[in-house]
Amino acid sequence: MSLPGEPSRAVEPVLRLESLTRVHGSGATEVHALRGIDLDVFPGELVAVMGPSGSGKSTLLTIAGGLDLPTAGRVVVEGTDLTTASRKELAALRRRSIGYVFQDYNLIPALTAVENVALPRELDGVSARRARREALTALEEMGLGHIADRFPDEVSGGQQQRVAIARALVGDRRLVLADEPTGAL
Repeated sequence: MSLPGEPSRAVEPVLRLESLTRVHGSGATEVHALRGIDLDVFPGELVAVMGPSGSGKSTLLTIAGGLDLPTAGRVVVEGTDLTTASRKELAALRRRSIGYVFQDYNLIPALTAVENVALPRELDGVSARRARREALTALEEMGLGHIADRFPDEVSGGQQQRVAIARALVGDRRLVLADEPTGAL
């Protein structure tokens, strides 16, 4: 039975990590970034991963988002096992279900703010007009409507970061992963 305010456990988790392990390097240079992590994240939950620099937070997020693979264990997002999914399945899942805010923003310099935010929607087959409308709405919600037609190098670091957040939130994202999402704010 759930307590008031807790998510219902009858619902499947959006993200499930099972015995997640990630080792970088081998031999004398071997580093255990993650060791046997188990985690379920349910719809509506907010989970903060905290720890000192080098403790594996970014590694955990890149694996949870399907950008890297674990050395051992399983990652399941919306019922899809990322450790056995094809590259095409991973790409489609990342575009449709996972919003990712990168620590270094990963904005495309040749695209305006609105184009950066609209791009994942367009790649997923949404019309350019609709993708732009959704992107403008997301930018306005972030207080950035006035910079929609500016390029990343024409805005501040904090504005770039908020554009990256808008890009992660646009569309129907079931899982949003954010690596240092407020670092420049």
